[in-house]
Amino acid sequence: MKIGIKVGVILLLLVGILLIYQNTSGSSSQALWEGYETRKMTIEETEYTLVVADTPERWQQGLMHVRKPVAYDGMVFIFPQATMQSFWNQNTFEDLTIYWMSEGEVVGESELPSIEKNKNIVTVQSPGPADTVVEIIK
Repeated sequence: MKIGIKVGVILLLLVGILLIYQNTSGSSSQALWEGYETRKMTIEETEYTLVVADTPERWQQGLMHVRKPVAYDGMVFIFPQATMQSFWNQNTFEDLTIYWMSEGEVVGESELPSIEKNKNIVTVQSPGPADTVVEIIK
């Protein structure tokens, strides 16, 4: 009888842990984006659904702490003017492809490995001034 109670308690704990994990994996990423606009963009003949980052707070948050699966392909950062842009992988848990854009045209592409994969902070910079940056989750 005592063994049955112990097994039941262990099963309840495991179910609780799984529910917590489920709520903190993909769904917390969605909660981060509540109230954000989404936009469809075609880059190199592929259409993406992107979350729009158009304020300094949203630029800073970016795709940090996001884990697959997510409902979007990535994020588009819209800046008020074209300047040199730098992005890093701090707290970025998925590998990213970054498209640097100016006036609607791709001016460069970079790969940004996740912090978990690389174990070091990596910074990538636009090859020239960019007014739009697109991060695609790999």
